Amino acid sequence: MGDLLKPEVLALFLVFTVPGVIALFFRSQFLAGRMPPVSEGALAYITLSLAYHAMAFPLARGIYTSGRIDGAYGLGWFGLLFATPAVLGVILGLNIRKGWSKALLARIGINTIHPVHSAWDWRFAACEECWVIVTLKDETRFYGYLGTGSFASSDAAERDLYVEYVYDFVEEGEPWTPRGSSVWLAHGEIRSIEYLPR
Repeated sequence: MGDLLKPEVLALFLVFTVPGVIALFFRSQFLAGRMPPVSEGALAYITLSLAYHAMAFPLARGIYTSGRIDGAYGLGWFGLLFATPAVLGVILGLNIRKGWSKALLARIGINTIHPVHSAWDWRFAACEECWVIVTLKDETRFYGYLGTGSFASSDAAERDLYVEYVYDFVEEGEPWTPRGSSVWLAHGEIRSIEYLPR
């Protein structure tokens, strides 16, 4: 155990895992906030850190070769190990949300698997305000408005939904009447959600 706490070992850990952990943490904020467990993610953290250092080395050769961590070099190491991986993670997350690389690869005939694990996460991660018709498994329907005060769970085991404004539906073509209430819909009770443009 004492060998693991040596400064050289801690420095290696810092250099070869922390950039990957930070980048994947910021990326995960665009993927329902979930990071892989340490047992599964260790390889991803190290792989991303190595790829990151391979790209950063030509641009920051002076920091890598100096062997110093004081003054401006300390600030450089901070940027290299913490700040830049955070920016990289945000860019990777935006890439997933906006579909930049997926669209680029599709143009040349390469289709990739979507990195967001479920349609629920994909739809609610960038949820704009909209009207909804939620049908439960017992055929009960709720007509509502998903406003800024509404909430959809990002926990894979608890897909509940809170609709901020609930309305009564009279008949087709008639305006919905506000009930002046909201509704929480439990996980496992929702059969479908129909989204209507605002």
